[in-house]
Amino acid sequence: MQEVFYEETALVQNTKKAKTKYIICKSLSIFFYVLAGLWFLIWFYSADVETMNFLSILFQLLIPLAALIFSGIIFTKYKNKMYVDYDYTFVSGSIRLSKVINQIKRKNIMKFETSDILQLGKYGSETYEKIEASPNVKKLILTSNIEASDGKEFFYLHVNKDGDHKLIIFECTEKFMATVLKFSNKTILEKDYK
Repeated sequence: MQEVFYEETALVQNTKKAKTKYIICKSLSIFFYVLAGLWFLIWFYSADVETMNFLSILFQLLIPLAALIFSGIIFTKYKNKMYVDYDYTFVSGSIRLSKVINQIKRKNIMKFETSDILQLGKYGSETYEKIEASPNVKKLILTSNIEASDGKEFFYLHVNKDGDHKLIIFECTEKFMATVLKFSNKTILEKDYK
């Protein structure tokens, strides 16, 4: 059997804005970490620990230090959501989904087989709405864009991977979904697909 490899990427449309947000969050996270280190050093060298009780240490060192470190962690996590592209890779019946942070750091999200797909269709259709309303389905949005890029549309795949139901939203061309459908059971195509 011939190997079929097909890959598409959902790029952030407003890269300048996304990059700016990423840089601001990264700068703030570094700022808070440095401030936490400075706070500790200043407190360590200026405080008279022998005459302080636990409450003084708690309120003068531990709480401000924890708040600064916590702020650094929040901005570190938040920056990784600012400038994200998504890669969809199809390799002969296997679909691999990844996110690329700041066009540098790649993180695999999930991998599944076409046999795990229960439904394929367009985002926002009646079938999509019914699946989304189901309480045991987790929604996974794999695009940073509100509107689809030129030549692309929003599609969904309803996947049952090891008993875990996921509703995955893609921003891709119809050719990508046709490739997936070619290696799947044809009954997965939603009835109201247009």
